Amino acid sequence: MSKPDLTNSINQNVPTRRRRPRYVLGTFWMILGIASLVAAFTATTTGHEHGFWAGPLMIAYSVYLYRGGRWGFFIF
Repeated sequence: MSKPDLTNSINQNVPTRRRRPRYVLGTFWMILGIASLVAAFTATTTGHEHGFWAGPLMIAYSVYLYRGGRWGFFIF
């Protein structure tokens, strides 16, 4: 058996691990992201305009968690 054949047979026998989606954390961050975007669009006071950058970042993080992201954290 040549070296490439041996490598291919080893790689075929090793199962690939897929990360489980983190639905609870993803939903939590999605709700916070949408709420911050809504607050940024409807706010009349200063300080709420930070939702224009925080909202899309939280939504992108929730998509990362839905796709099985490695790092998940929860705040409260």
